[in-house]
Amino acid sequence: MSLAHKDRISELDSLKALALVMMLISNFVSDLSFFKIMEVTKGDPWWYLARATASLFVCISGFSYYLANRESPNFTRVFLRTKKLIFWAFMITIVTYFFQPDAYIRFGVLHLLALASLVAFPFVKKPIIGFLFGLLLFFLPLSSESMLVWIGLRETGFFAVDYFPLNPWLGLFFISMVSARFFYPDGKALSNIKWPEKWIWLGRNTLLIYVFHQPFLIAIMLLTGIISFDQVLD
Repeated sequence: MSLAHKDRISELDSLKALALVMMLISNFVSDLSFFKIMEVTKGDPWWYLARATASLFVCISGFSYYLANRESPNFTRVFLRTKKLIFWAFMITIVTYFFQPDAYIRFGVLHLLALASLVAFPFVKKPIIGFLFGLLLFFLPLSSESMLVWIGLRETGFFAVDYFPLNPWLGLFFISMVSARFFYPDGKALSNIKWPEKWIWLGRNTLLIYVFHQPFLIAIMLLTGIISFDQVLD
């Protein structure tokens, strides 16, 4: 969820740029693992990098959501912004289904953030209820029912390129949104650091880069001979 320019806090954009760089590295490694060029196993440093990256993205999104709605919450404005997330979320679902029908994205990070943007709105001005709801989501029981993957309620015992179930990720979003009230009670930056403009640009264009980064990474691997076209289409 993006902020209007006047509401943006540079240090959050800087953190988002850092998360973006972490994501590019992590997803490149994940691609290498997917094509069996290297192996990433649960508990190794690359595995932890992926989860740290996802956590940072979701936390920043929760903070940004609060800052965008702290003064004058407007659901129509929120919905108009969220439509872009919904569009790209399902475009990614369609594209990944075409290339990887056995592991396509059904409820990835964009699906999660789109849902969060809609359901979190009533809690922007109700921090205690929002915090309790966030904690509840951490204990939300997931299911083995396959159809529930479409709404983030299936457990992660299946293979997908990207999956962000409601437990714990929506809970983390809610808790971050509530925490932002204490970190940014006046909506002002905590530091006066002058971040490089190009670095801040990355943080302000994460959606665009996220949507197109995988074709770019695959193209690099194809051009350098790390993988072949047959592997991509297999």
